[in-house]
Amino acid sequence: MKRFTVLITMLTLMAPAIQCRAAALATLDQGAAAAGVANAFVATADDPSAVHYNPAGIAWQPGIGVLFSGALRFQDQSAQLAPASGTPFNAQSPTNLGSIYATWMPRDGNWGLGVGLDLPFSLNTGWGNAFGGKAQLTSLDTLHLSLDAVYAISSSMAIAAGPDWYVGRIDVNSLTTTFHGTESTAVGGHVAWMWRPRPAWSAGAVYRSRATLNLTGDATGAITGSAETNVPLPDVVQFGVAHVFYDQLTLELNGSWTRWSTLNDLDVVGTGAAAVERNPLNLHDSFSAMTGLTWTWRENTQFRFGYAFDEGATRDAGFNARVVDANSHRFSLGVGADALGVHFDAAYVYTYVPTRTIAGSAGFDGRYKDRHQTMALSITKYF
Repeated sequence: MKRFTVLITMLTLMAPAIQCRAAALATLDQGAAAAGVANAFVATADDPSAVHYNPAGIAWQPGIGVLFSGALRFQDQSAQLAPASGTPFNAQSPTNLGSIYATWMPRDGNWGLGVGLDLPFSLNTGWGNAFGGKAQLTSLDTLHLSLDAVYAISSSMAIAAGPDWYVGRIDVNSLTTTFHGTESTAVGGHVAWMWRPRPAWSAGAVYRSRATLNLTGDATGAITGSAETNVPLPDVVQFGVAHVFYDQLTLELNGSWTRWSTLNDLDVVGTGAAAVERNPLNLHDSFSAMTGLTWTWRENTQFRFGYAFDEGATRDAGFNARVVDANSHRFSLGVGADALGVHFDAAYVYTYVPTRTIAGSAGFDGRYKDRHQTMALSITKYF
C-alpha cells in the first residue's frame, strides 16, 4: 500500500463518517476547540491546533503538546431539476476528517517548533447520470504536512514561518471519460504573527501561499492513455482580534480571504492536441467572517458558542455541479474539560445553506439544497 493511502487511512480512522465541505474545496473544524467557536481562533490559538490556525500561538504553550482531532459529519445535498428529470442526490461518499498536531516550546527559550498533519482540501461529488453524466464523479483528497519555526520576539509578540507540503490524488469521471490522477506533491509556505499588547487583548494573522498539484494518470473513454489535470490550492489570508471580559468571557472576531479564482477548471488533458475534456469551474475569491465566545466556567472548563458566514466561491454564470457551493451560515456549540490526565474538547456545528437556484448554466440548472452537521472531538496532552 502506498504511503499516501496509509496516511489517509490513519487520519480518516479518527473520524469514521461522512465529511462535508466548506467554501469550494476547503475543509474546516481541524480542532474541536476552534470548531466550537466557528473557527474564530486565529487570535487565541492556545492548543496544538495552533499549527493550523496560527502557528505563532505556539510561543505561549510551554513544553510539549500533542493534539489528536476528528470530526463526525453528515451532509444532505440534492438538486431539484425539471419535473421530468427528478431530484438527484450527491451520492459520493466523502473523505473522513482527522488531524494530528504537535508543538514544542522551551519554557525559558525564544525558539519553538510545530508540526501538523491534516486534510485541508477535499472535493467529493457524485451525480451519476444526472446532468447528462457531465459531473458523474469528482473526488480529490489532499494530505497536508505543515512545519513551523516559532520565534518569541518578546513576552507579548511572536512570529512563525515554515513550509506546507501537500500530496494529492484525484478522480474526474463523466459518461465519456474516466480519469484517475495518481499521487502528486506541491510545496507552499506560510507566515504567522500574534501580538498580546495587554493581558486581555490579542491579535493574530496568517498567510498561506498558493501551491499547485499537477496530477497525472490514466484516462479511458474519449481520452485514452496518459492524461493530466492541475489543481491550484489557493492563497489564504486569516486575521483576528480577541478580548477577555471579566477574566471569564473571551470574544474573538475573525476574517479570512481565499483566492479561489486561481482554480479555473478541472480539465482532463490527454496527449493529443484535441484530447481535452472541459470542466470549467469559474470560481471567484471568497471571504468569511467568524465570531466566537468562550466562557471559562471553572479552571480548565470552557463552554463555547460561535457563528460564521462563509461566502460561496461558485458563480451563477458558468456554474458546474462538480463543485456545489453557496453562501452559508454556521452555528456552533462546544465544551472543553480536563479528565483522565488529558484535555477533551467537543463541538457541534450546524451549517445552513439557503436553497440556491441556478439558471442558464449550460446543463446544470436546478434548485440546490445543502445541509451539514458536524460533531468534532479533540484530545490534547501536554508534557
